[in-house]
Amino acid sequence: MRDIIDDLKRWQAAGEDIALATIIETRGSSLRTAGTRMAINKAGEITGSVSSGCVDGDTVAEMEAVLTGEFIIRRPFFGVSDEQAWSAGLACGGAIDVLVERWSPIYDQLLTEVEASHPVGFASLTNQPVHLLRTATGEVYGSLGDSALDTAVIEDLAAFWPGPHAKKHAYPQGEVFLEVLAPPPTVLIFGATDIAIPLARLSKTLGYQVIVSDARRAFLTEERFPGFDIRFGWPQEVFKPGDFGTGWAIVVLFHDAKFDIPALDLALKSDAFYIGFLGSRTTQADRHGTLLEMGFSAEELARIHGPIGLNIGGKEPPMIALSILSEIVAVRHRREGGRLSKRDVGK
Repeated sequence: MRDIIDDLKRWQAAGEDIALATIIETRGSSLRTAGTRMAINKAGEITGSVSSGCVDGDTVAEMEAVLTGEFIIRRPFFGVSDEQAWSAGLACGGAIDVLVERWSPIYDQLLTEVEASHPVGFASLTNQPVHLLRTATGEVYGSLGDSALDTAVIEDLAAFWPGPHAKKHAYPQGEVFLEVLAPPPTVLIFGATDIAIPLARLSKTLGYQVIVSDARRAFLTEERFPGFDIRFGWPQEVFKPGDFGTGWAIVVLFHDAKFDIPALDLALKSDAFYIGFLGSRTTQADRHGTLLEMGFSAEELARIHGPIGLNIGGKEPPMIALSILSEIVAVRHRREGGRLSKRDVGK
C-alpha cells in the first residue's frame, strides 16, 4: 500500500473510480509477497504490480471487469508450470491468489493511517467486499458482518502487532486475509563513520527512516549526510531507551568504548528489534565484559549482533554497509543468514 499511496491519493482527489487487487496468498516461489497491491482507475491508469509479468495483464482485466460493475468482487488464482514461469512473471512455477474489488470508503482510513506511519491492522473477508480496520490506539472501523468473527479477528490482529504480517486465516465463518501494516522501520546509526554514509543511503533506498548520531562535529555534518536526520551529542544525552520502539534497528559503529558502551546500554534497555555492534571478536568480548559488570545478563547480551552483518564477503565500507542492512532485513523478516564469522571488521 505504501508504494502506491501517492497515486491512490491523487486519484481519490480527482474523484476517480478505483479497483484494487491484493495478493492474499502465495504458493511456491513468487516475485511479490502477500499484501502486495495493484490498482487501476476508470481512466486506465495503473499503479503497482502483483507479479512484474503477464499476470499483471490478467489482473488488469479482472480489475476492469470490477470497475464496469460486472462483478463486485473477484478472486482469480494464477499458477504456472516451471516451463511457463518466466513468461508469466512467476518464478519457478509459483502461484498467487488475488482479491480484486472496488475501492471502498474504509480504504480512505487505511491510507490515512499508513501515510501517518502508524501501525494498522486490516482484515478482508475473501468472498465479500467487507473489511475491518484496527488503529494503533485500539479504535475499530468497519465490520466483517459477524460480531463473533470481528472479535476473533481483532484479537488476532493484536497478537500479530506490531507486524508486519500478511496472511490468510481460516475461521468458522470463512476465510479472512489479515494484515498488520507496520510503519517503515527506523535505522539509528550511532557513529558518523565512513561505513555510516553508505549505510544511511542504502537504508533510505529501502524506504527506512534514518537517523545518524554522533558527538563529534567533524564527522556529523550536513555535507557528509545531506538530507538525513542528524542528532549531535552523546548517546545518553540525545536519546532515552523509551525512544526506541519495536520498529527500530540500532547500529553502533563507533569502535570506541566511551561511545560504544552508552549506545549499547541504551539499545539493550529498549524494545529495538535489532542491535548491531561493529568490532572484532576481541572488541565484542571486551564490551560484553563491561556490560556484564553493569548488570546485563548473558541472555540480554545475546540480542547484540556482533561481529555485525551477514557474511557476504568484502571489506570496503559500502560492502560492510550492505552486509549490515542485509542482516537488519533478515532479522526483521525472521530469516537467518551467515554471520561474519571470519572477518575482524573495525580493527
